[in-house]
Amino acid sequence: MESTEIQKVHQLLAAKDDTSRFVGLLLLKTTLDNHASDLQQEQVAALWNSISPRFLDRLIRTGSRPASEQRKQSGDMLDVAVAVIYTFTKLLNDCAVDERFYARIPNLANAILYSSKETTRRIVDLIHVLVQQPDGQAAGGATCFAKLNVSSWEALIEISPQHQTVFSIFHWAWVKGSTAVPVETIKAKIDDALRLFVSSFKGHHPTPLLDFITLICDNLNPNLRTSNPQWLQPIARLIQDMASSKQTEDGRRAYIHCAAALLAAYPENAPGPLFSDDPDSSRPVAYLFVKMVQVDILSTLHLLIPKVDTTEYPSLSRRIAAALDIMTSFVGFLISAVDDATVQQGFTPDRILKIHEDLVRTIGDVMEYLRDRWDVFLAGARGIESAQSSGRSIFEDPITPAAVRFVATWLRDDDSEALRTQAAGLIDLFAELYRMDLTSTDTPELRIPILAALEGILQTSDGREAFNNSDLLSRCLYPDLRTIFTSQDIGLTTGDYIRGSAIVHTFHILMEYDENPHPHPGSMDLVGLIANYDVSPATAEANVSERFRLDFQTDALELAVLLLEHSSRDAPLALQQKIKTALKSVKSKVIENWGVLKDESMVARVAELRLE
Repeated sequence: MESTEIQKVHQLLAAKDDTSRFVGLLLLKTTLDNHASDLQQEQVAALWNSISPRFLDRLIRTGSRPASEQRKQSGDMLDVAVAVIYTFTKLLNDCAVDERFYARIPNLANAILYSSKETTRRIVDLIHVLVQQPDGQAAGGATCFAKLNVSSWEALIEISPQHQTVFSIFHWAWVKGSTAVPVETIKAKIDDALRLFVSSFKGHHPTPLLDFITLICDNLNPNLRTSNPQWLQPIARLIQDMASSKQTEDGRRAYIHCAAALLAAYPENAPGPLFSDDPDSSRPVAYLFVKMVQVDILSTLHLLIPKVDTTEYPSLSRRIAAALDIMTSFVGFLISAVDDATVQQGFTPDRILKIHEDLVRTIGDVMEYLRDRWDVFLAGARGIESAQSSGRSIFEDPITPAAVRFVATWLRDDDSEALRTQAAGLIDLFAELYRMDLTSTDTPELRIPILAALEGILQTSDGREAFNNSDLLSRCLYPDLRTIFTSQDIGLTTGDYIRGSAIVHTFHILMEYDENPHPHPGSMDLVGLIANYDVSPATAEANVSERFRLDFQTDALELAVLLLEHSSRDAPLALQQKIKTALKSVKSKVIENWGVLKDESMVARVAELRLE
C-alpha cells in the first residue's frame, strides 16, 4: 500500500481540530475497508495508536444524544467511530486488556439507545470482544463493564431479546470481571440487572432468557448470589407457564435446565416458587410443571441406552439429569411442605395420589435404567461385545449421579417393599460409586445419597442379602468411617460428620435385623478407634458444623457400645476393660459438651449408655 496515503491519515489524525481528525478517520476507515490485508501488523498498531481516545469518546458521545437538528450528522460520527474501533479489534490482538480499547466501553454502552440498527449490532459485537478478559488479568474489558452503573447496562438489557450476544457480555463481565467490584455492590447490581432482563422479555419468547439464567446460576461465584433474589418468582412463573403450554423440544430443554439450575443455586428459596401455584392463576401450573418433567423422564428413559453412541446423547443425558434433579427437589419439598396451605392449593389429595403413582413408576423405571447401564458396563469390562459397551461410561454420564440422588431420596422416605427390593439389584453399582468417591475428588459426591438409599434397601431381606454379598462394608463403610476418626476433626467438614452419622446408622440397621450377629473382623478395630477419639471441648457459641460433630460423636459412641456387646466375646478380658475405660472417658467428654450447649435431651441420651 502507498505510504503517502498512510502518512496522510497520520497527518490528519494528528491535527488539533476535530474536523481534520474526522476527515482523517473517514480516510482511515476507507483504507482499512479496502487495504487492511496489505498492512503490516506494525502499521496497523501505529494507525490505532495515532487516534486520540478522547476524540473517539467525543464522537461516540455526540452520536449518543436524543434526536436533534444535527441528528443525522452526529449519527454519522457515531457510525464511523464504531466502525473504525470494530475493525481494529479484528486486526489487533489482546484488545480486551488494552485500555485504549476497553476504556471506550462506557460510552459505547450509552450510545446504543440512539444508534442505528447496524451500528447497534456492531456495538454489541464490539463490547462482546472487549469483555473477553483472560483469567488472571486484574483489569480489562470485563472489569470495566462490571464497574458500570446499572443505568449504563439498561440499554443493552433492553435490546437483549433482539441481540442475544448481550447475554454473553454480561456473563463475561459477572464471571470474569466482578472481582474488582465490592461484593455487596456487584450482588445488588446483578440482582437489579436480572430483574430488568425479566422485564425486557415481556412479550418475547423466554427461552434465551432461561438459558442465560441457567448459565449464570451454573457459573457465577456463589458469594455473588443474593439470599432472596427479587427475580426468582417471575422466572419461576415463566418456567411454569412454559411447562403448562405446548413447547418445542428446545423450549422444554430450556425450562428443565433453568429449573434445575435454580434449585441447585437456591435450594432454600427456589422450591417454593417452582412447586407452588400462582394465586392469580386459574390453572394448577405447579402440578402441570411437575407432571411435564415426569413425562419427559418416562418418555425418554427407554431411548437412552440405544443412543449412547450418538452425537445426540450428551445433550439428551444432560436434560434428563436435570429433570431427575428437579424431581429429587420436588420429593423433598413435598415431604417438608405437606401441611402448607399454599402447596395444597395446587397439589390436592387427588393430584398427590396421582403424582405418587407416577413417582413409583418413575423410580422403578429409573432403577431399571441404572441396572441396564451397569450390566452394559460389566459386559464391556468382561470383553463381551455389546452395542453400547463402547459408549459413554456410566461413571461419566450426568444421569448416573442425578438418578442415584433421586432414587435415594425416595427409598429413604417411602416404605414401598417392592421398590426397595428392586433397589437391592443396585448394591454392586452403589459399592463401585462409593469406592470411587473414596479414592477420587473428580467424581460427584454420592456417598450420602447412597447411604440414604441403604437406609431403605436394608429394610428388606433381599437388600440385606445383596449387601452382605457385596464389599460395601469391608471396602467402603469401614474405611470411610476409619478415615473420619483418624482425622481427629482436622480438615473435616459438616458433610463428613453427616456422612459419618449415616454410616453409623447403617450399622445399627444391620445389627437390628441380624438375629445372629457375627462380628466383622474390623469391629473391634472400630471400637478401638472410637475409644481413642479425642473429643475436643465445645463452646457455648457452637456453630452448625460443631453441632453436627457432636451428633456424630454421640452416634459413634452408641455404636461402640453396641459393637462391644456383640464383638467382645472373642477379645481378651484385659483389652475389654481397657476399651471400656477409654469409652467412659469419651462418654464423659461428650456429656460435658452437650451440657455446654444446654441440650438436656442429648445429655440424657448419652448418660443412658451402659459401659459396666
